[in-house]
Amino acid sequence: MGTSSSSSSSISSSALLLLIFLILVSSSSCFISATSFSFSDHKRNTKPVGFTARLIHRDSPESPFYDPKLTDAERMRNAEERSMERYNHFTRRPNDVRAPVDYRTSAFVIIFGVGTPPVDTYALIDTASDMTWIQCRPCEQCYTQDKGVPIFDPRKSSSYVKIGCEDPLCNGEYPGQLTCDRDGIFCSYHQSYYDAAQSEGILSIDNFSFLDDTHFDGTKIKIQLPFGCGHNNTYPNGDYGIPGVFGVNKDALSFISLNNIDRFSHCFASIYRKGSPKTSLIRFGEDAIITNETTPMVGFGNKSFPLYYVSLEGISVGLTRLNIPQGTFQISETGYRGVIIDTGTTNTNLAGDAYDVLLAELEKRIILERVSISNYELCYLVETMEQVINDFPKITYHFTGLNHTLDVWNAWSLYSGKYGLTVCLRFKRATDDLTIIGFQHLLDVNVGYDLRNKVISLQNGDCTKE
Repeated sequence: MGTSSSSSSSISSSALLLLIFLILVSSSSCFISATSFSFSDHKRNTKPVGFTARLIHRDSPESPFYDPKLTDAERMRNAEERSMERYNHFTRRPNDVRAPVDYRTSAFVIIFGVGTPPVDTYALIDTASDMTWIQCRPCEQCYTQDKGVPIFDPRKSSSYVKIGCEDPLCNGEYPGQLTCDRDGIFCSYHQSYYDAAQSEGILSIDNFSFLDDTHFDGTKIKIQLPFGCGHNNTYPNGDYGIPGVFGVNKDALSFISLNNIDRFSHCFASIYRKGSPKTSLIRFGEDAIITNETTPMVGFGNKSFPLYYVSLEGISVGLTRLNIPQGTFQISETGYRGVIIDTGTTNTNLAGDAYDVLLAELEKRIILERVSISNYELCYLVETMEQVINDFPKITYHFTGLNHTLDVWNAWSLYSGKYGLTVCLRFKRATDDLTIIGFQHLLDVNVGYDLRNKVISLQNGDCTKE
């Protein structure tokens, strides 16, 4: 009996040791699999992709932000407030031109699926942000997402991989943003915003699927993309917010930089055009439309910035070139002077010296009854839309190498207010010296960003016919 018991105990001990050994081997195998992925190798071997995705304006009925109870006037007022809030973020920290803005003010949503099988989600696309990230389970801290969209769980995705901290991307090139996690295994990121929103998690890679709007046949394009998988996220003013951010500025951590995409373009269909679809298109890589009329992206000397600065030489009203003081649009070393194109800002914020001259010229030319509308400085009563189209002078931007004339409905907004049919100027007087050309001036304009040749193209057209 004693011998049998001893033998049984020995067998049990051996079985236990074997089980522990197998678990360790299995864990080690998983560990190697999880951390052997090299993002640097992936980027080096990744060919530029070409695909087209849908964008939805936040005020469109298809948008997760859409509130059917709001009137057009209320939507315009909200857009004005978001636009001014965003401008204030741009100019709040004169010594930190890389700090992300308040992404909640962005105007357009991009729809996509992530993982295998894909989980449908969306993010705010932003030409002023770098990191692309979404909320992920398990959550240390997460907020409730809009419209009941589920939080992505990478444990349920067979194609999800974490990037190891041994990858050169984590070796000090982005201090404060990328570093090894607490266990020294994976590459972690930290992204904070002016409004106290923040996201922390693991730099990862997974399959992203986009509805291919090139052929409009329901086909989905699947691409393996790096992104931030956020496990610790806060959203200011409550716990109810968007799933994430899709950053497309020029910074090395942006979606376009991490994926070797050297060109992209967008065409925003006017949300104010009757009968138009409420979706727009953004084209990446080979799908991008770069037209012949271009203006250079600019920096300060040899210093470049992650935002899209351009060289604006002047403005005309009709055939009259405005007498704007020299140097008004010149970029400064800090980046807090000059001119940027920003899809997240609604109206154009024009440097004060230029705005005053523009306003004076328009007041001299337009002989109509003026009315006072909140958040607008120059508004007129009109009898018909045709009166605006036929009688209001055209406004033209003179960029280096490119003249771009604004469509009348990009320069002016039309709505029926308490005074009757009213039009208001879609320019704002900048509170600082930074001029921001907002998306309102880019409606029905194909805007192409050619990062290889460092130019931006602008061409008027009907984005509903793309």
